[in-house]
Amino acid sequence: MATLFVVATPIGNLEDLSARSARVLREAPVVAAESISRTRGLLTHLGIRGKRLISCREANRQRAAQQVVEALNQGSAVALVTDAGTPGVSDPAAAVVQAAVQAGHRVSPVPGPSALAAALSVAGWQAAPFCFVGFLPAKQGPRRKLLAQAADLGWLLVAFEAPHRLAETARDLEEVLGDRPVVVCRELSKVNEEVVHTTCARLAREMQDQEVRGEITLVVAAGQPAPSDEAEVDRLLEEGLQAGQESPSRLAQRVARASGQPRDSVYRRLMQLKQTAQATRKEPVETSAIPETPEENQIERVMGVRNSLGLHARVAARIAETVQRYDCQVTLGKDGLEADAASVLSILTLDAPKGTELTVLAQGRQARQAMDALESLLASDFGES
Repeated sequence: MATLFVVATPIGNLEDLSARSARVLREAPVVAAESISRTRGLLTHLGIRGKRLISCREANRQRAAQQVVEALNQGSAVALVTDAGTPGVSDPAAAVVQAAVQAGHRVSPVPGPSALAAALSVAGWQAAPFCFVGFLPAKQGPRRKLLAQAADLGWLLVAFEAPHRLAETARDLEEVLGDRPVVVCRELSKVNEEVVHTTCARLAREMQDQEVRGEITLVVAAGQPAPSDEAEVDRLLEEGLQAGQESPSRLAQRVARASGQPRDSVYRRLMQLKQTAQATRKEPVETSAIPETPEENQIERVMGVRNSLGLHARVAARIAETVQRYDCQVTLGKDGLEADAASVLSILTLDAPKGTELTVLAQGRQARQAMDALESLLASDFGES
């Protein structure tokens, strides 16, 4: 059994490389690197030559994982590095780690520099709990949805962003999260390092006509979590039931928006209230208090996860995007846990690696269409390149 060393490398300043990291890079005969040229430069700086280098980029991570496992099978230790910082944080390293674990090899972390930890350390706020979303989606729609889901938690938020998108992201931060304090960390540990404490509104104004360069990490202060007044939810649902003008799916959707609660939990509460009302009137539970409509269709299926990395962020975003096209509520279940399939953050809580079986429940007018679309999506290798 050989060892895969997951080695943190400098995010800018080469002096941040630990003595242990340098030793592992010298001793391991094979180095798997996100960028061959960058890693070769680091090895040259350390006076290291003659290493076998395996390219491990986002586009070829499956092939890279196979090559790493082959090297481990032959008894060679492998050092896994990313372009900068700790592997496995918004880079393709997770596929290699998972493949090594599945092949029965030892995986050992060699901790060190991390833009995430560095940015939190200079924010000056209590860091726990916090929500880390990695690189924000490039398109505005998915980006705003992800920010809205994070806002519901009310936690401190950390995100990576490309410099050319900072201006539009700053506007989204102000509009979705409100005018919270924000720390902008640019080029951490490098010559042009900049740490700016500002607010979302001020950042949006200042970025309008500015051209920014360099790697950026954003730390947004915690806000207020979404309200959770169960009595208010019950009141709105009961009023809707009495009016009898909306289907259950529509009523749950409206109350979820008004209360800030997840739609699936509101829908389940609606079903409970209906059953209670039926029992009070001594009606059979099967008889609906509202005339049954096609929107109350309920379908359940079991689906497998085929993606090599499981339900990672990109896959979760595609699932959420697919489900949101249909007028229904879709819930993913695994080992007693449930997740709203329309929420990226909720999906990620399932921690479902490749081979996991999910119980999928769809309720609503377009439940069957949504289920068929989701089944087709999960049967493909989407999100793998």
